[in-house]
Amino acid sequence: MKSTLQSVLETKIPLRFRPDGGFRIMMISDIHGGIGFAAVETQNTLDRMIEAVRPDLVLLGGDICGPGYIHAETTDDVRMVITAVTAPMERRGIPWAHVYGNHDDNYGVPNDVQQPIYESFAHCVSKAGDDDIDGTGNYFLPVCDSTGADIRFGIWGMDSHHSMPEFKKEYGLDETLRFFHQSPAADGDYDGPRMNQIFWYWQTSQMLEEHCGHKVPALLYMHIPTPEHALVTLHRSDCRLSGVQMEQVASGILNNGLVSACIQRGDVKAIFCGHDHENNFAAEYCGIKLGYDGFFSYHASHNPETFGCRVFDVREEHPEQIDTHIVLVRDLK
Repeated sequence: MKSTLQSVLETKIPLRFRPDGGFRIMMISDIHGGIGFAAVETQNTLDRMIEAVRPDLVLLGGDICGPGYIHAETTDDVRMVITAVTAPMERRGIPWAHVYGNHDDNYGVPNDVQQPIYESFAHCVSKAGDDDIDGTGNYFLPVCDSTGADIRFGIWGMDSHHSMPEFKKEYGLDETLRFFHQSPAADGDYDGPRMNQIFWYWQTSQMLEEHCGHKVPALLYMHIPTPEHALVTLHRSDCRLSGVQMEQVASGILNNGLVSACIQRGDVKAIFCGHDHENNFAAEYCGIKLGYDGFFSYHASHNPETFGCRVFDVREEHPEQIDTHIVLVRDLK
């Protein structure tokens, strides 16, 4: 099924700028939930965070389910985690969306099986996306002006997959092949969006521009950071890096050209990820903000310096200017 304009623009709940011209997004990730996770504490803290931030949309940036002794083995387990995590949004009627991380399907429930469970929640606006490109959950969410007449902003969700061993298996490559990071600031053995996903973004972006008569400024979010997330840490002053970096950037190894495509199209103004629990920095590279959200787990690398959320503020009159900051749990009243 190829993207049509209707499928791209369709959302369960219309997203609009508020009458005062603002739109606020809150992003968290890496909850690592499952049987035995701190559901009550997670929910209570997320309640407090939402009361403090007052978002119009909440993004869950992957690894919602865990990889270790706490994990989800069945669809019932997955539903339990989603129910607990999204209750603060569901109770308030706040739309929310998600992308998958490298751990969500580690224990036998594939992401394409999880997707209908997510979409069954009343305020979930995530979409499975095209079934002829790699991954589950590649989609665009339009944010219209306060009257609903014009698309002023957008959110791209993208599947960043798992690891290079999985990549080699999927493409029938020799498992002994070695891949190397292009930057000494990067670490890990991780994957990223595939070329057909980037083609999908490019073509859909062009279709949106033709439909709207202008490029649609946007935020792109996924789980695993890009190689450029590592690059900016080597040029902190030039890239105006701020925030916390307490571990190497665990980015995808192969540079698939996503950031280059976004630079050339000129619509994506920010790319933010989860994955690295002890990083929450933001920087700027070639006019695009690159950075992390806040991890939100009580049992996976609990670090008060990065335990929290990232907030994005967008204004209807200048949607290309995305203001962003971190809110830490320890600072909540």
